[in-house]
Amino acid sequence: MKKILRSFLAVALLLGIVSTTALAVEPRWSNVASISPSISAYDGSYTSDIIGIDGTTKIVCTLTLYEKGLFGNYKQVAQTTETYNGPRHEFVGYYAIKAGTAYKLNTTAKVTRNGVTETVSTDFEKRC
Repeated sequence: MKKILRSFLAVALLLGIVSTTALAVEPRWSNVASISPSISAYDGSYTSDIIGIDGTTKIVCTLTLYEKGLFGNYKQVAQTTETYNGPRHEFVGYYAIKAGTAYKLNTTAKVTRNGVTETVSTDFEKRC
């Protein structure tokens, strides 16, 4: 009985490791190679550099900046939307970002590649 239980546990552990590894290899998005967000108190900017896969013709990006409140909740403080025709662009917004305050930047983009539009979204948090 112990032998069967050990074998079952070993197989379950092995399947867990293999399935986790397989998930890590899958691409996150179809039309986007990467999104690199940033928040800077130095110049009051919040940015996302979006790089589309070859064939990307259009990126419509909305950056939404949230400020963390006293009780840990986030409140929207700024938003900007921009359209760019091409495969790579740095989208930028400006706000009076305060040093020592936590912010969250949501990047939502509609990326068109080979006639197919994909909506992608990611969040980035930083204490400035």
